[in-house]
Amino acid sequence: MIDHIESFLAANRADNERGAVAVLTALSMVVLLGFVALAVDVGLLYAERAELQSGADAAALAIAGDCGQGVNCTPALAAPVAQAMADQNAGDGKAAASLPVFSDNTVRTTVTTRDRSGAGSLALNFAPLLGGNDRATVSATASAAWGAPLSGVAIWPVAFAECEFDLSGQPQALTLGAKGGTLCPTYDANGDLNPPGGFAWIGSDKDGSCSQEVGVGSQIQSTGTSLPQDCNAALAAELKNRTILIPIYDSKGGQGSGGWYGISGWAAFHVEGYTFTGNVSWEPQKVTQFCGGSCDGIYGRFVRFTSFDEGFTIGPPSSFGVSVVDLRE
Repeated sequence: MIDHIESFLAANRADNERGAVAVLTALSMVVLLGFVALAVDVGLLYAERAELQSGADAAALAIAGDCGQGVNCTPALAAPVAQAMADQNAGDGKAAASLPVFSDNTVRTTVTTRDRSGAGSLALNFAPLLGGNDRATVSATASAAWGAPLSGVAIWPVAFAECEFDLSGQPQALTLGAKGGTLCPTYDANGDLNPPGGFAWIGSDKDGSCSQEVGVGSQIQSTGTSLPQDCNAALAAELKNRTILIPIYDSKGGQGSGGWYGISGWAAFHVEGYTFTGNVSWEPQKVTQFCGGSCDGIYGRFVRFTSFDEGFTIGPPSSFGVSVVDLRE
């Protein structure tokens, strides 16, 4: 009899334990599914916001770039640019860009959720099952500034006179020492007034970088009219078929290694040929045709240009057709 009772109690305890485990399992599944739902919907929101941020950044940069060149620089004209950038960076091709806001030389853009149906919110998959909202709105903002380059690194550490600047699109040669093709009436074809006139290498190259930090309003020392021999090949590799920013001077003084240049701005030059000492050249005849013989320099044309180089600081608007854009937020 006692054995029978003990067997009955043991069986009953097992059934109770199985029931308790089932209840705990059910409760755990609810919690687990809640975490899964949270992870899926939060991940969806993060992905959406990343796309919107990319769209806002792209819109701000594109509008600032236009403003740097004097176009589309009002809220009404910039709005289609903002919308196009927002849509291009959205995974589903749809986003809503608010009217850009301008302040001095800065533009601020805001991009918010919009799906293919035109709804201004994002559908959530699991939040409604847990009593949450079935849609959510996500937004992102960005701002960018524009202006003329104030200071930065001259990849080709050469300065030229303002009178050489020609934005008509005509090809020209910029020769070291103004030995040919110069547009400046104060220099003769033989460069007899140089150094330091026309072009000249600037800086001391103490760090061996073959480049020079240059700031508008500063006086940069010159070492004469020749680039260092060991820099020619290194610099040439960075010039081929590239648009570079070159410093402009409006005043000069001294002679030879004691020469100096007063930097007044930066201009953009698209390089289509060059020739330097040491047989470093690319399409050299384009340069030498202007000097009628042996000379060092670059060939190409001045262009309007917008730089997104973060190494440049921004100053007042430029009269040389160059602008720098900086993402601020």
